[in-house]
Amino acid sequence: MKRDDRKGQVTIFVILAIIVVAVIIVIFAFPQANVFSSSVNPSSYLRSCIEPEITNIKDVLSVQGGYTNPDNYAMYNDMKLQYLCYTSQFYTPCSVQQPLLLRHVQEEIKKHIEPRAKQCFEDLKDQYERKGYEVRSGTSNISVGIVPENIYVDFVAPLTLIKEDTQTFQKFSVAIDSNWYTLINTAVNIIQYESTFGDSETSLYISYYPNLVIEKTRRDDGSTIYQLSDVTSEDKFDFATRSLVWPQGLA
Repeated sequence: MKRDDRKGQVTIFVILAIIVVAVIIVIFAFPQANVFSSSVNPSSYLRSCIEPEITNIKDVLSVQGGYTNPDNYAMYNDMKLQYLCYTSQFYTPCSVQQPLLLRHVQEEIKKHIEPRAKQCFEDLKDQYERKGYEVRSGTSNISVGIVPENIYVDFVAPLTLIKEDTQTFQKFSVAIDSNWYTLINTAVNIIQYESTFGDSETSLYISYYPNLVIEKTRRDDGSTIYQLSDVTSEDKFDFATRSLVWPQGLA
């Protein structure tokens, strides 16, 4: 075999190897490229559709102690701040009013966004049908989770897309940037201290979370207003407590 022929074969093998590697990279980096080449990306579409609703309910819950409709609250700056730890007695530490605060807030978000989330999923199916896909789907449900740095919404919604080939999905996840996890867990710790000792030392939390700001306002009626915020994300969470109250005029 001539040297030029061998060089030609080597060149062909190198080119083929490069093509194979490129294909593998595309498959692993873009595993759903064949479906999403239609320019409708399910997760991106669902996120853009549901994010305004999450923002709206966060704005309400953040200034009302995690409640859509507070039932035992302190009025502060024309807002109803839910008492998360409360006692009507003098000289007595408060009782925790919502022992599962994080779960409660997740349920409040889910209850608010669920109708819109289901409509978003129906709109997503319509988008694919307009692009020539045969769409088969089951009943859609959502779950909401608050985790470090995110609020996530899982669309548990079986979906089959049929065109040149068939793709089946069971769930789509949407993540929204948020530092509510830290704020709500800080609130939980504060109310636990209040229920045990009648007060809390906020400097402990600030030293542990450098981005955390806590404003603590004591009022003449015995209630305490807590306003927690994150300086980087601008998330906030406000609530009220009433604990270890002394009659007015007594030290």
